[in-house]
Amino acid sequence: MESNYCELTGVIATLEKVALTPAGVPRQRLWLEHRSRQLEDGHPREVQARIAVILAGGMTRQAQSLKEGQRIKVTGCLSRAGYKGDARDRLQLLAQTLEPLNQD
Repeated sequence: MESNYCELTGVIATLEKVALTPAGVPRQRLWLEHRSRQLEDGHPREVQARIAVILAGGMTRQAQSLKEGQRIKVTGCLSRAGYKGDARDRLQLLAQTLEPLNQD
């Protein structure tokens, strides 16, 4: 079986409103801004990423207390954003867990 697991921390840049899928499942998207310093071939490198995080079902209830600018840790799996056009080449993170972090 193939593995697809991602854990990412960052700041909520945009928190969109909850919408219902055609099947009636609540779904919410937020945009997570990640910045860190990583080693690349033994050399430090600044890393920045912005990724859509998708919350579905009960995860949307947990997100009611979230705010833009808040630091979070999210785990889940990566999926393409869509099946047509440019969306086929964009990744999104389908959240399985979400945890607010202390502001540093």
